[in-house]
Amino acid sequence: MRTELSPRPTASWLIAIILGVAALHWLQVLAVPIAFALFLMALVWPLHRKLERRASAGVAVLVSVLLLVAAAAGLLLFIGYGINIITVGLAPYALRMQEVYLAVGEWLESLGIALGPALAEQFRPAWLFGMLQGAAARINAIAGFLALTVIFLAMGLLEVVDVRERLPYALGDDAAARLLSAMKEIGWKFRRYMFVRCLVSVLTGILTWLFALLVGLELPVVWGALACALNFFPIIGSIAAVIPPVLFSFVQFDSWQMPMLVLAGMALIQFTIGNFLDPRLEGRALAMSPFVVITSIFFWGLVWGIPGAFIGVPLSIAVVTVCHRFHETCWIARLLTPSTAASEVGAANGQQ
Repeated sequence: MRTELSPRPTASWLIAIILGVAALHWLQVLAVPIAFALFLMALVWPLHRKLERRASAGVAVLVSVLLLVAAAAGLLLFIGYGINIITVGLAPYALRMQEVYLAVGEWLESLGIALGPALAEQFRPAWLFGMLQGAAARINAIAGFLALTVIFLAMGLLEVVDVRERLPYALGDDAAARLLSAMKEIGWKFRRYMFVRCLVSVLTGILTWLFALLVGLELPVVWGALACALNFFPIIGSIAAVIPPVLFSFVQFDSWQMPMLVLAGMALIQFTIGNFLDPRLEGRALAMSPFVVITSIFFWGLVWGIPGAFIGVPLSIAVVTVCHRFHETCWIARLLTPSTAASEVGAANGQQ
């Protein structure tokens, strides 16, 4: 017999969801570091458990946190090293860069746009001071975010066992068992998600490298490595991976056709992988529809900005997994998962 949701509970759920999303947006200074800390906890948890069996809890937490910090720093240093190589590679083209600049200036002036005076006006002391202030504020915000994330990560790893023991007293045995089962599945899915991200990033780098070789663009290994590293940052990473090789091609090649070809090829690689291959692979690996995968990136990006886009898919994974475990919220999970996966989980929940 088919049951239908009454209008009143449905309206209550919608109001609760809207208020919850608004609260997450207003509290993003605190909520985003907590979300990232929980995500990193799930990634490092198997290693942390092995370390706890061989050393004290404090040593295990210290090693786990240092490994994650080293991985993040290595990724950023890798991107910085690639940018440095590009800068060195541009040095022989200094004269050509000046010629391109003058040609662009003449073309814009023919359209009635004065490039030189406009740029000269921009480089005033007040503008430079404001730019430095903005950069300092961003650096301080990033440093604060990273510090909070590391603190929450260390505290969370220390409290996991105690929280697990307190859950039955707080929620009851049945609810605690369902939530703990969901947490275990979320951790497994997070690690699988990162495996897919790494696989897609490597594929993006290889295709970018091959395309750069095909068109004769210099520094093909650098473009491939940058595309691989930047692919871990949704949306903004794809844009950042396309712009540098296109600008470099304007300097390297004498004609405008080759830069247009580089732009079309690089954009096609990023668009195809980011909007078709990546969502399908993640959706198949995590039992989520490709539409939900893409929507998660844009939705959480709207709520939390760039950090939200980065962690959008893991957040949706967590929401779907928890909702699957409880009868009151299973309808949310059924809306966000393929019908076969939803039916299998629903049958499993019915047997519990």
